[in-house]
Amino acid sequence: MTGSIGAQVSSRLSDWNTVQDPFAYSLQLQLNPTLYGITLPFSFTLADNRFSYSQPFSQLSFSPSYKWIQLHLGRTSMNMHPYGLSGHQFDGAGISLTPDFPLRFSAMYGRLVKARQGDTSLQASINEYHGSSAPAYKRTAYAFKLEFEHKGQRIGLHFLRADDHQNSLPPAYHRHISPQANAVLALDFSFNLYKDLKLNGQAGLSSHTGNLLEGRENKSGILAGLMRPFLGQRPSTSIHSAYKIGLAFKGISLAYERISPGYETLGAYYFNRDFENLVLSFARNFSKFDIKADIGWQRDDLAKDKASRMDRIVGSAYLNYRINEKFALTASYSNFTAYTQIKPVDLTRPDDPWIQNPDTMAFRQISQQAQFSFGFSSPSDALRPQQAGIDISYQSSREKTQKTFNDYVYATVRHGIRFEGEYNLQSAINFSTGIDRSAFSPTTFSYSLGPSIVLSKSLFQKTLRLSGGLNYYWDMHGNQSSGSVAGLRLRGSYALAKVHVFDLQFNGRLRFAKAENDIGKELQIVAGYRYRFDIDPGKIKSKSLQRKKERRQKRNEKRIRYEQITPGW
Repeated sequence: MTGSIGAQVSSRLSDWNTVQDPFAYSLQLQLNPTLYGITLPFSFTLADNRFSYSQPFSQLSFSPSYKWIQLHLGRTSMNMHPYGLSGHQFDGAGISLTPDFPLRFSAMYGRLVKARQGDTSLQASINEYHGSSAPAYKRTAYAFKLEFEHKGQRIGLHFLRADDHQNSLPPAYHRHISPQANAVLALDFSFNLYKDLKLNGQAGLSSHTGNLLEGRENKSGILAGLMRPFLGQRPSTSIHSAYKIGLAFKGISLAYERISPGYETLGAYYFNRDFENLVLSFARNFSKFDIKADIGWQRDDLAKDKASRMDRIVGSAYLNYRINEKFALTASYSNFTAYTQIKPVDLTRPDDPWIQNPDTMAFRQISQQAQFSFGFSSPSDALRPQQAGIDISYQSSREKTQKTFNDYVYATVRHGIRFEGEYNLQSAINFSTGIDRSAFSPTTFSYSLGPSIVLSKSLFQKTLRLSGGLNYYWDMHGNQSSGSVAGLRLRGSYALAKVHVFDLQFNGRLRFAKAENDIGKELQIVAGYRYRFDIDPGKIKSKSLQRKKERRQKRNEKRIRYEQITPGW
């Protein structure tokens, strides 16, 4: 049994932050019993008259393994294919076999969704249910994946079948919610074509039935004939495909992906569909620098039946340059451009009040982000080890049509040094600025600037840690000052016998408003204690036997000395 028990109290006095309570407390208890290698974590918290707890039995899972055999039991999840079973939790059992020979196999069976009738007070309007009150059929599924891999060549076959149990809800619900079924047949592969030239890809074929209460009906077509043995077809059955294929050669890769608008898999919580994208990537690692770059294009509305269409262009670049043992430079940039075109509505009905003013505008949005970092680090065996650097971050969001934009820049100049006697001094100057402009308002400019410094010291073989810090921020909005804030923070932490931890903090802030003699004060004191314990019955029994042995040995030594003093007895 391992765990901890702790308590914390805080008192706050503030002139401007009146939302928080002036006094707060919390009690925490954590228990981690381990039985035959199985750990069961419990936690209990009482804070401000509110009690909460967590226990492992709501999501109990076991994953025992022996050599290349692993079981998945309880409430668990498995990833077999991105177009099939992909991380969905289930209550049941699974197995993964990963031997040394080329064949590998994994399988599962379990319940994906528990039957739920929803909020009984809203049965009159079942079709308006949403969220946690929505009714749901019991859904079970089974899946497997067989994979063959040998000398860099790999091919895998995956199958998923999921069904709703129509008898898990009363017949009154059938008018508002329909039981579904889904079968997915998927493939993934990777081949070495020639030296460093590799071909990889994924493909999936999904047959989805939206209402199992309908009569059977055979669909026509090649895909329907291929999926007919795996799932009975009905009028609401739709069959769609998804695939991704890529080529890679010496750090350069080209990938194309297309997912049909109606592709459906019940083995994933959230699934993107109705898009195609093309991505070109480059990544190489050299002796002194690493470089990565990619650019991609994506569009939706593949069936051309949506009211709008969006095209996206995404690009990014990353560079890590190790100048020498002391200096390093890192830079990155990303650009996200989205072009949205709202299609013209039907103008053949001029009397329709809903389309009197049709909107056929196009919108172009651009989001950019750039980061730069230049750092210095002295050798660890230096007399006074130091670290310093400059960090700059830039974010921009623009909408071309409405001529609106938001630009933000964050910059930090930092320095740290460790003196003799375990004194650590950290200092920094922080700067941030923002430029905003909306469609019908002037451009606004604001920025914040201020230094900060922290001094820390360890005493008594690092059992006592003391730290203190000062910071000051000055805010400007346009040409006017919006005030400034000065802060002081003191903290002390003491560890007794490695199991008792005492902590005391003092935080103070002064806010200087732009009006004269307008000073706001805020004080906070936080005190805490935590006790960590580790109880092992085996160790306790061993110590008890050791003490008995020592007492027996002492009695024998005492008897021998007595016989030596009094011979003849």
